[in-house]
Amino acid sequence: MADTLNRLAATIAARRAADPGSSYVASLFAKGLPKIAQKLGEEAVETVIAALGGDAHAVTGEAADLLFHLMVLLEATNVPIATVLAELDRREGLSGLDEKASRPKPVFASAPVIAAEAAAPEVAATPSLALGRKTGERRRIRRG
Repeated sequence: MADTLNRLAATIAARRAADPGSSYVASLFAKGLPKIAQKLGEEAVETVIAALGGDAHAVTGEAADLLFHLMVLLEATNVPIATVLAELDRREGLSGLDEKASRPKPVFASAPVIAAEAAAPEVAATPSLALGRKTGERRRIRRG
């Protein structure tokens, strides 16, 4: 498996700077990290849906798409697959519960903004639209 992932990583790196009109990988990089992250999220959801549908063939295809888009995201963030594989090796033999408990607690204060920007940058840039209201629109409060 590591050989397959290493070959895929090399292919993605080689296509990163290609013409976006001739390479799907290059077109993702041309759109930037938010689009790459969005695609990874979409593939994760599609994998979950396939799994819940109980179709092993669909899960296989969606899992391949998910791994591919994860590899693109790793390239975009300059994280070599070897680093991820080394982390998996480090965790081997550890209880999942113990390993998780040893991690520092994540701070997700800005995560909703990042998710909103990745999903729809033009909406997140306008706070009133991000809240579901048009700019200048006010709510009436009835006092009773």
